[in-house]
Amino acid sequence: MKDIVNSPNTRNLIAKNNHQGGKLPKKVAILYTDAKREYFYTEEEFYTVDGSDVEAKAFEPYLKALGVKVCFIKGDANMAKNLQKEKPDMAINLVTTVKGYDYLGATVPATLELLEIPYTGTNILGFSLGCNKYLIHALLSQHGIPVPPFQLMTSIRSPLDPTLKFPLILKLNEEHSNVEIKRESIAENERELRKRLKYLLNKYEQDVLVSEFIDGREFAAFTFQSINRKVYVVERKIHLPNNKTGHEFLDYDLCWMYEPEDYDKYLKYEKYHDPLLEALVKKAFVIAKMDDYGKFDIRMDRMGKYYFIDANANCHFGPPGWECEMTRTLKSYGIPFKTLLTRMLQNTMREWGY
Repeated sequence: MKDIVNSPNTRNLIAKNNHQGGKLPKKVAILYTDAKREYFYTEEEFYTVDGSDVEAKAFEPYLKALGVKVCFIKGDANMAKNLQKEKPDMAINLVTTVKGYDYLGATVPATLELLEIPYTGTNILGFSLGCNKYLIHALLSQHGIPVPPFQLMTSIRSPLDPTLKFPLILKLNEEHSNVEIKRESIAENERELRKRLKYLLNKYEQDVLVSEFIDGREFAAFTFQSINRKVYVVERKIHLPNNKTGHEFLDYDLCWMYEPEDYDKYLKYEKYHDPLLEALVKKAFVIAKMDDYGKFDIRMDRMGKYYFIDANANCHFGPPGWECEMTRTLKSYGIPFKTLLTRMLQNTMREWGY
């Protein structure tokens, strides 16, 4: 163990050689997003992180039941100082944005690397890559992972690639949490494309990823990395209320705007198993430089071909009761939250040689 240099690139090797590992930490710091309204362009963005401190504290009873002490640290300018004060054995990184910017979330694993504190989730590179949808699409495509035909548009007058076929879907290039993924995101013609593009560019001042919309079935594929990588896939059975477009997909309203009882009416999950898809997901996990856990959104066209439409390195991870898709999915596969949390703690400690 001592002759393997501890770095993000060697931790999987350390874990495989750490036969004595798997110990639980004595003290864990839960790092959560500093959710202030002034950091965000819109209410839609802010709503996806509002209450991050409350959700972080929902982990406490589960950690105490494991005999693990816990402290809570906000992902802000005082984070490093507070980590040095608390001296945790490891950190659960729940920070999604810093000062309202997703890509600045990479400063959290960077800080933890400098302080040599084991942490859950992806490293600096994986986090940064995941904040650029265009780059992820390009990387996956170059490595043989199927993605829809796509184009990055940087201005209202950007010419449309003539090889792209309508309907098209427009997504903010640097956003997660389904922000601005709405029915209006689907453009059936050039006029609708320009209208939506103008709206997004003016409101958010960031580039827009345009890709062909894949009509068909939709899946969420979660990868959990221990000594081996395991894939857990569910099909999203989506029935949007009052939908006259004919296109069914997981939109912002379905993620955030409905009460749990309504949510369950419009979205149901079903376990799905296909060795081909699982092999593609494992490969994509490596290409996207993910660590510990991650999620891919995938659609299947009417001919049965898969298309990877999004990648989320540090996808939502939360206790039961917080509508966490990963927690719900793994529970359906016989892995309750307490087991998931325990394995994540043990895996992280093992990867760092403890």
